[in-house]
Amino acid sequence: MTTLLTLLAIPLFAAAIGYALGFAAIHFKVEGDPLAEAVAELLPHGHCGQCGYPGCAQAAKAMARGEAAPDICPPGGAVLAQKIAAVLGVSLNAADQQGPMVAAIDMSSCDGCGRCIKQCTYDAIVGATRQLHGVIADACTGCGACVKVCPHGGINLYPDPALTMRVTKPGSSPAGELNHA
Repeated sequence: MTTLLTLLAIPLFAAAIGYALGFAAIHFKVEGDPLAEAVAELLPHGHCGQCGYPGCAQAAKAMARGEAAPDICPPGGAVLAQKIAAVLGVSLNAADQQGPMVAAIDMSSCDGCGRCIKQCTYDAIVGATRQLHGVIADACTGCGACVKVCPHGGINLYPDPALTMRVTKPGSSPAGELNHA
């Protein structure tokens, strides 16, 4: 009889704890800020720290509270800033915005130390130790973390060529052919 009572005590105790946790989850639920959650969904979640906050969630909360501008995320660039401003219902000063940047490695100063590869959270830098490294422009967000750790100053940020406007010369077609009338 006592062994049966002992065998039933453990499941009954577990059921009571489960019920108490379920009750607490329903009645003590803390609602999040839906505006901050909407902004956080737009951010790249690279947690690079360029905005001055330790992570994208903290930056989103600061933007939702009005403590930070919608354009504080350098990897997102102007396109992301416009989306965040639309969600927040604010306007941006177009003169202060810089387009997305991409890293480029100067091959003459790369000695293959590998510090940039270890620092890149987006896996945009390829190469092996003691070999030249390269940047995959489509994966690079321009966060600049690799620039800071390069001991030779061989990494620089440039405007993303995929997002810069193409300018055609007067008298030429967009394909580069001359217009003959």
